[in-house]
Amino acid sequence: MSAPAIRIEGLSKRYELGPRLAGYVTLREAIMDVATAPFRRRPATSQGGKQEIWALRDVTFDVAHGEVVGVVGRNGAGKSTLLKILSRITEPTTGRAEIRGRVASLLEVGTGFHQELTGRENVYLNGVILGMTRAEVRRKFDEIVAFSELERFIDTPVKRYSSGMVLRLAFSVASHVDPEILILDEVLAVGDHAFQQRCVRQMEHVAQSGRTVLVVSHNLGTLAEIATTGIWLDKGRVCRNGPLSTVVDAYVASGGAATGDWSGPEPAPDATAWVSGARVLQGGEAATGTVKIDQPFEIELRYTVRRPMSFCRVGVLVLGGFGSVIFSSAEPDDPAVTPFERAAGEYVSRCHVPGWLLAAGTYHLTPHIDDGPTRRLFTADEACSFTVLDSASRGTSHTEQGRPGVVAPKLAWSVSRR
Repeated sequence: MSAPAIRIEGLSKRYELGPRLAGYVTLREAIMDVATAPFRRRPATSQGGKQEIWALRDVTFDVAHGEVVGVVGRNGAGKSTLLKILSRITEPTTGRAEIRGRVASLLEVGTGFHQELTGRENVYLNGVILGMTRAEVRRKFDEIVAFSELERFIDTPVKRYSSGMVLRLAFSVASHVDPEILILDEVLAVGDHAFQQRCVRQMEHVAQSGRTVLVVSHNLGTLAEIATTGIWLDKGRVCRNGPLSTVVDAYVASGGAATGDWSGPEPAPDATAWVSGARVLQGGEAATGTVKIDQPFEIELRYTVRRPMSFCRVGVLVLGGFGSVIFSSAEPDDPAVTPFERAAGEYVSRCHVPGWLLAAGTYHLTPHIDDGPTRRLFTADEACSFTVLDSASRGTSHTEQGRPGVVAPKLAWSVSRR
């Protein structure tokens, strides 16, 4: 049996928190340090007066050649630290990581890009940093630029690019390096929807070519399209390792992913009305953060009216990546009906969403209450989130990878013979 592409044994990473112990310090930092010293509280300590945090603790797993692994976990779980160690950006405190094959990493937008150089010059620079020869970059240059769709701007300095343009170019270079191991950190969540879909297709191509991919993403729908194996990290430790569906189910059940449930904080004493909770249900039961693409679900809002209102409109925004509004709805969702009067009391409203509306992916809910046509009385930005999983049979999809697009409606078609 061949050795794995990645073998990690007892990997741990410790960071020390607090003031800088050594290294270069500017004059301004030195002056500020002296000036603020009398006002600083002594930090909690662990050993030798230093505050410590373990980003990773005793992590052990193998990744086989040609395997596509999705890494999930909450913010601060240690995912990015793990990828930085595998990319040789930082060293572990204890344990070891063995990597067999050429590695290409894309951990942050524009890493390795020089702002004063043009896009063309940065393609060569970044390609060499990722391990390509100049001849390899020259041979693939047109393909890289075509994928990024930046032909018009390729001779413009990168400092004039938007962050999305930088990401397009960076991802295009990294994915065309032909590495044996490709490491990605949340890059599939950046850019517009069309670019994200191209990234997913490119990752599928990389995986089908037999290369190994390790990708971190909060978008469980995207991971389901490209990964076969999952690793769930929590507080620096591996909680589950195995088939992606099993790992995702355990992660979602723990409440670590989109929970589909939110309880608001205590309102201000003078608040007139407020939303106290929101949750997603499917089949009459709490969806624990995931809903099936082909079945209807409900968005439930619990709210309180403290004083009678002559105009009370309760609604919700459903947002996708980067805060883009996918759709909004409010009661009564009919322009011919005047918003309801509301007596003081506690209420529950449910918005019924049909199946085959939202495409696979993660969405956020922003509930709100209006007390006038243009006056927002209460709002809770991205109070909770949920994930739509494409668990339908392949016969209902347009491609083997699912139904592309921001929405996934099943529409009636008619056929006539000419």
